[in-house]
Amino acid sequence: MSKQQKPVGRLAASNNVMAAPGNLVVRPGLSRGNSDSGVPQVTAQHVIAPPSTPPGTSTRAHDGHLTELRAGQTAKVFKIHTETLKDRCPFFKDLLTSTPRPSADLLTFPDLDEFAFGLFTRWLYGSMLAGPSDFHSMQHYLCLYVLATRFAIERLKNEVMDHVRAYYRTSNMTAPAYRLEYVYHHTAGGNVMRQFLVTTAAYRFLIEKEPGQREPRLSDAMRGVIAKGGELAVDFVEACATLHTNGLEDVRRGPDCRFHEHMETKKCKVVPSEAYQG
Repeated sequence: MSKQQKPVGRLAASNNVMAAPGNLVVRPGLSRGNSDSGVPQVTAQHVIAPPSTPPGTSTRAHDGHLTELRAGQTAKVFKIHTETLKDRCPFFKDLLTSTPRPSADLLTFPDLDEFAFGLFTRWLYGSMLAGPSDFHSMQHYLCLYVLATRFAIERLKNEVMDHVRAYYRTSNMTAPAYRLEYVYHHTAGGNVMRQFLVTTAAYRFLIEKEPGQREPRLSDAMRGVIAKGGELAVDFVEACATLHTNGLEDVRRGPDCRFHEHMETKKCKVVPSEAYQG
C-alpha cells in the first residue's frame, strides 16, 4: 500500500494518525444489552487527540497557499492547502471562489467534531479510511458523515456509509436511540443514513423478544424517542411496516450501492454479492 493509501483511524504517537481509541473489545450479540448503546462508559484511557496537520504526502501538487479551518468546541486549527479544498470539496470551492479571503467566522465550524475533522483532513490528502472498530470510533464516523453532508462531498458520504454498514454487519449491531437522534438532528429528510439506521432499529425491535414475552417490546430509550414524535417516529413506524412486508430483510447485508447517492458520482458497477453481504 502506498503512502497515499495509508488507512486512517488509528492514533499512533509517532505520526499522530487517528485510531479507534483504547483497547476495547466488543463482542455483541443481537440483544437489548448488547446493542450499540450497551457499552462501557468512556474513560480517560480512551481519550485521544485528533490530527491537525496534513500528512507529508498528497495526491496532487500544491501552490503553497493554506486555508485555516477551525472545528469543534475548542476551535481546533486545521491548515489545508486551498487548492486541495477547492478540488475535493464543493462547499469550499464555492466559498473560496466567491470569497477569496473569507472571514474567520466563515471558516469556523464549532458544531463539527474535531476528531472527524482530522479524518476529513487526511481523506482530502488521499488517505484511505479504516472505518470504525468500536462504539467510540463509530461516533467519529457518523460525525464525518454529517461533515460530508454539510460540505456536499458525495464520494465521502458513500465511503462512510459503506464503513458504517460494514461495522454494524460484522459486529451484529443495530442503531441505538442516541445514534438515531444524533443523525436525525444533523441531517434532513430523505437521507440514506437515516434510512439505514432507523431500519436497523426497527429490525431489532421486531426480531427481539424478552424471555416469556410473545410480542416485541421497545426499549425504554427507544420508547422515549418515539414518544417525541417527529420524522424519526414516522420513519420508525414506516420501517417496521416495510420489514413486515419484505420478510424482515436485514439492510446491513446486500450491495453497498443500495445506500449510496449518485447525483454527482458515477453509479456503482453491478457485481454479485459476496457471501458475507448476504
